[in-house]
Amino acid sequence: MDNGQINKFMNILAIETSHPKASLCLTLGEDIAYSTHWQAERNHDEHLFPALRHAFDALGDNPLDFILIGAGPGSYGGVRVALAAAVGIAAVKGAKTVAICSWLGLAPADTAIISDARRGGWALMHANGNIEVLTEDELKQQLNNGLIAATIETEDTMKRHGICVSAYGLQPTAENITRTWLSLSPAQQLQLQQTPPEPIYVRPPHITAAKRKPWEC
Repeated sequence: MDNGQINKFMNILAIETSHPKASLCLTLGEDIAYSTHWQAERNHDEHLFPALRHAFDALGDNPLDFILIGAGPGSYGGVRVALAAAVGIAAVKGAKTVAICSWLGLAPADTAIISDARRGGWALMHANGNIEVLTEDELKQQLNNGLIAATIETEDTMKRHGICVSAYGLQPTAENITRTWLSLSPAQQLQLQQTPPEPIYVRPPHITAAKRKPWEC
């Protein structure tokens, strides 16, 4: 691809599994060749691989240029399943794997996005793309100070916390991350290609130390 010009005719497989309602989209040039979604919860792999088989049928003998993965924030397990699948596909098809923030393009440019980060915290992606975790009181203070925000959560969930925002139930999708990718400048696309694909962690990942074996001193 010419780095001075965005190629609108790339063949792109996009996988979004950071959200319980997961999705997959294959775009050939400007046309969507295959698109599907499923309710995954904790069993993304059960649905992802049948969807990939249908996508490969639609791809046929066409080359595959990019595999886009929705990197979250969201389900670490879901994103890791998608990344593992992408590694195998990339090895066979010679495609490049790129991880993209799942929340990009879901709200107007001046709107932050928030989601329950559990353990009393709230993930907040500012309009500039920076992500931080706030306490509920800190989030409410920013909203009281004029922060414009939308959320992945349902309206009922937010009402239980006494938080009002401009829009509820934003849905990350595979089609959206494809649109996001195509809207980026060549320099932004190149930067993402050079960044190792991995999930977006709003907190440092918890790593469990291996237990000492009985035969070890």
